[in-house]
Amino acid sequence: MRISSNQMPAESCPNCNSPLQRIPNPTHPNRPAKVIIFGAGASAGSTKVNAPPIGENLFGELANFDPVGWGSIPDSQKTVFQGDFESGMMRLAQFDNNKLPPLQKSMAAFFFQYAPDTQNLYRKFCERLKNTEQSIGLASLNYERLLELAIADTGQDLEICLPHGCCNIFCDGATTDTLGAEFPGTGVTTTGLIYSINDRSQFNYKLAHDSFPPVMSYFEPYKRVTSGVNFIDEQKQKWSALCEAAKEIYVIGIKPRPGDSHIWGTLGSTHSKLIYCSGSNGALQFKEWSQSLNRTSEDLILDGRFEEEFEKICDLIGI
Repeated sequence: MRISSNQMPAESCPNCNSPLQRIPNPTHPNRPAKVIIFGAGASAGSTKVNAPPIGENLFGELANFDPVGWGSIPDSQKTVFQGDFESGMMRLAQFDNNKLPPLQKSMAAFFFQYAPDTQNLYRKFCERLKNTEQSIGLASLNYERLLELAIADTGQDLEICLPHGCCNIFCDGATTDTLGAEFPGTGVTTTGLIYSINDRSQFNYKLAHDSFPPVMSYFEPYKRVTSGVNFIDEQKQKWSALCEAAKEIYVIGIKPRPGDSHIWGTLGSTHSKLIYCSGSNGALQFKEWSQSLNRTSEDLILDGRFEEEFEKICDLIGI
């Protein structure tokens, strides 16, 4: 998805006819030599004020945000969510699959509220990107818009690869009245025109008047999606192309999940040098993952978190 500080809206909301920002299909693929992919750990460490939660704290935050939805999940299932969010989603899909779409909408509203302040590390990172002539590829697995907004706030025109989608992306493939539609989250998919909404009132209107959630993969092992499967498939293909062409890939704030083969399968098979940063526990998990695949010793593992290794990461990238 391309982010521009002066991008003009090109589409209208199918519900309220308000102007929206269409997300075009890429015409000429960019093949940068350096690629950086950010995960939840990077966003959590990007700021000391109002940071989005990482997986182990996510359920509690969602339950506080939406007591009627996430907070009303039965206690037996809450325990599973608190232990491992992805396992909780799998259990919910097994026993009450129809709850997934409305809960996904609630999760999107939760993540939409986050925005970077001037001291946010994404903001500082994007400021440094302005002063380089390097072609650097950006990717994010996060549902919030911190990187997107940081790009726009620093007046740049950059593209982000989003293999898991984002909270403010919607698909015009199908729309329904919220009051009259109920369907299983992992049994229905849509394709169609993809657009983003960054205006809060338009975003809230869209959520309130459409049963289909934004284009976001469910936070479960298979990363299935209801809306905009065409966009998710394109982004996964783009991620593979970025990794294939890159000489260096920086993996920041992401714990190894071999089950996410579209991410870790691609990283495991690449000949690129991997620079990994996700804290000391993440470093141990990455070493185990790397050794299981007989990865090259050229890979570099940083023991600190994103906020601790920020300057070193920027030095390595050359920004």
